[in-house]
Amino acid sequence: LKKTDGFTVSLSRPGPQPETKSYGFDSVFDSESTQDDVFSECRDLVQSAVDGYNVTIFAYGQTGAGKTHTMYGTPDQPGLAPRSIQAVFEVIQKEQQRGKTYRVKTYIVEIYKQDILDLLNDKPPAGKEKKGLEVRKDVGRGMMYVDGVTEVTVTSPEELMGVLSEAEKRRHVSATKMNAASSRSHLLLSIIIECNNKDTNQVLYGKITLCDLAGSERPKKSEVSGDGLKEAIEINKSLSSLGDVIEALTKGAKSVPYRNHKLTMLMQDSLGGSAKTLMFVNCSPAGSNYEETTMSLKWATRARQVTNDVKRNADSKEVARLKQVIAMMSAAQNAETILDGAGPKAANLQDTKRDLELAMNATMRH
Repeated sequence: LKKTDGFTVSLSRPGPQPETKSYGFDSVFDSESTQDDVFSECRDLVQSAVDGYNVTIFAYGQTGAGKTHTMYGTPDQPGLAPRSIQAVFEVIQKEQQRGKTYRVKTYIVEIYKQDILDLLNDKPPAGKEKKGLEVRKDVGRGMMYVDGVTEVTVTSPEELMGVLSEAEKRRHVSATKMNAASSRSHLLLSIIIECNNKDTNQVLYGKITLCDLAGSERPKKSEVSGDGLKEAIEINKSLSSLGDVIEALTKGAKSVPYRNHKLTMLMQDSLGGSAKTLMFVNCSPAGSNYEETTMSLKWATRARQVTNDVKRNADSKEVARLKQVIAMMSAAQNAETILDGAGPKAANLQDTKRDLELAMNATMRH
């Protein structure tokens, strides 16, 4: 595998009958590229998130191809996530000088096997096992979110990096023949940015999600067994579901199988949805990985054809207030239903919630 120019790579088949194919992308980075070179592709997306857009950045490729290095790097060579965190607060600091106010929250989850696990809350209630979380859709903003996840308010890049550092310690990682520190789960870091603009009387909601996907792997090469083999099977299954979604989107299918896996459900607004999305494909240059590299490049070529209907998340302050009240009422209704069953209290809460929704719709029409 070789970089031909800034937009093209060529892949040569090893053996007595060599064959070379070229693949074109928006940018190509090789071993001579720096982490800052790679981050140059993301700078504008950080600004977009602060401006009220959904943004997703993710890395795909076979196990051991360098995805986690691209996304997180090392203390000496920080990757996309720490650089994005720093850039978010730099942009906010500039915007605050224009009279805008911000609130930044984060949540961090991993998709391990079939479960979404909260990496900021690893202690289940006494006497209960830790349960996987569920994916929901905020229809009003077009955002996918994790119901019941722990959201932490942060005020500085140092504080957010500290939260991330604690979460990373809880991620499932193990050694395989292909990778000494193989990620056994998909890690998603989401940064939610709420902006109050006094001049326009608007509230903007932006979100940037950085997704470090676990790598596809062939058990014969990674030589995993037992739990490691089960993890590999689940990883490959989730990536296959991701491939099915991309294939459906590129073919213009009437039905897109987002619900086949929690990974694709969570990435629904990133693939064919309302988000600005940037994908990195990490490939091994070794001839022994020719088949895996070919599959990754073909996968990325298909993914490049997917188009999103990008939308900005902006509400008037009155609509934003009503949405917040509705969310609080929904939580209260769920709590009442659990405690008392679907009794009079739950019915009264449902009526109040419906009245608020009607008021919100009237406000939006006005």
